Amino acid sequence: MVITPRDADLVRELALSHVLSRDQILGLGLFASITRVNTRLRVLRELGIVRRIETPYFKGSLFTPGVNAAEVLRDRIARLIANRQPSPRFLRHALSVTNIRIALTSKGATDWRHEPMLWRTFEVAGKTLEVRPDGMAITPKGPVLIECDMGHVTPQKLASKLAVYHEFQRSGHTQKLYGFDSFNLLIVTTGKLRAARLRELAPGGLSYGLRVQTFEDLGVSMVGGWS
Repeated sequence: MVITPRDADLVRELALSHVLSRDQILGLGLFASITRVNTRLRVLRELGIVRRIETPYFKGSLFTPGVNAAEVLRDRIARLIANRQPSPRFLRHALSVTNIRIALTSKGATDWRHEPMLWRTFEVAGKTLEVRPDGMAITPKGPVLIECDMGHVTPQKLASKLAVYHEFQRSGHTQKLYGFDSFNLLIVTTGKLRAARLRELAPGGLSYGLRVQTFEDLGVSMVGGWS
């Protein structure tokens, strides 16, 4: 059985996105029709390159890399899926990030970088800090880092993240590690009250632009309701 370049693209997206639904695969433009998606998913599942996840918490099947996915992935990406054991909460978050990605693409974003591509550590005043956004959309107005908030993270931890992003930009590490001079941060969260609370966390004089929106504001459907 021949693995096509489009098959390889699909497996790469599954590895970097962690999980995708069939509708998301279509929404990302990886295939043009349901029939073609179903055909290739069936073939890739038979080869052990794609695995289907059955869950009572999501209507429809979810797909992740299978045991033989490494055969069509570059070594660096293949290492990401080794021993991966996603929890239901992790799956919900990953699906939500992809929905944000699809929504931003429909609004003009031209490219996307996945979380594994963005995880960086840097030092400021002898202290090691970490940035790990959920994704980055390249838009006509510049790069936008994404934080997908499902309401589980404490306000204190989110405030700490905002402060780390401030140091990342202010110290010049944005250019050193990401290759661009500045960014905006978009937090997408569950509801208006949560959004208002998150806006209150932002200190004055941030070195980057911050916007907080709900999933509804962005036109994104909330995924499932499991824990």
